Amino acid sequence: MTSVFLTVPARFAARTVDREGEAGHDWIGELPELVGRLLREWRLTLVGPPVSGNVGLVWEVRDQDGAARMLKVGWRDAETRGEAEALRRWAGHGAVRLVAASDDAGALLLERLDASTSLMSAPMGAAIEAAARLLSLLHVAERSGFDDALERESLVTEPGPAYRDRIRELRPDVERAFRSAPHVLLHGDFHYENVLRSGSSWKAIDPKPVRGPREWDLVPLLRNRFDEFPPGPRLLPGIRARLDALVTATGADPGRAYLFARYRALRDADYARRIDDAGFEAVATAIADATAP
Repeated sequence: MTSVFLTVPARFAARTVDREGEAGHDWIGELPELVGRLLREWRLTLVGPPVSGNVGLVWEVRDQDGAARMLKVGWRDAETRGEAEALRRWAGHGAVRLVAASDDAGALLLERLDASTSLMSAPMGAAIEAAARLLSLLHVAERSGFDDALERESLVTEPGPAYRDRIRELRPDVERAFRSAPHVLLHGDFHYENVLRSGSSWKAIDPKPVRGPREWDLVPLLRNRFDEFPPGPRLLPGIRARLDALVTATGADPGRAYLFARYRALRDADYARRIDDAGFEAVATAIADATAP
């Protein structure tokens, strides 16, 4: 039974190889042995087959005392390499609690949360309030060890012709606003689907930690649950109303929130154009238009 549970899902394997090439193929081939070694070292028992994420797999396990845990093993890249350290910093306050980690293996042993209940299902007002409470816990003073959010974003491919001029026009203002604001530890991918029920409260999962102004973390909360915005001529006012609610709930600076939202939305739209994702491009351009002066 254990060997069946260690089988890597075919679709996850194919996506990894398509994205990472030969290195991804080799990593997929080594995963069963790697996970088996972690099970022995951490004295864990598999409960079932893995659940696939974008760049990793998660198994439900039991530790030697019978406690339910989650074993997460993921592809290591610039976005994910700081996850364990961020979880150590947060120590279970606002984010899933880290039980153990193997940095070399890209593996995390985590407390088990209720994966069936996320902020996707909460009424929007309650979801925004819960998100604001968590961000107040996650946005701790950043000392060292995490990438600069703007510098990491700048490593992305040079913008294509469709959005290049608008992105370049905004960049100096974004640089000034980013550098002049206090920097904190950012989750990096904070949205409603990445917040799960933990007893009577909520905790964030799957951080892509970086450092920067806290307003940088608000943008995914506009992309996620996008289909709940009113259609037609009420779409852009609806986006602005949600961003205004987030600014009020978090105490963020509205000027930085709007500027970062527009800039990051244009970067998203450029990325969507390059990968031919018309749906994501439409979402991104709507956010950019809604947050324009």
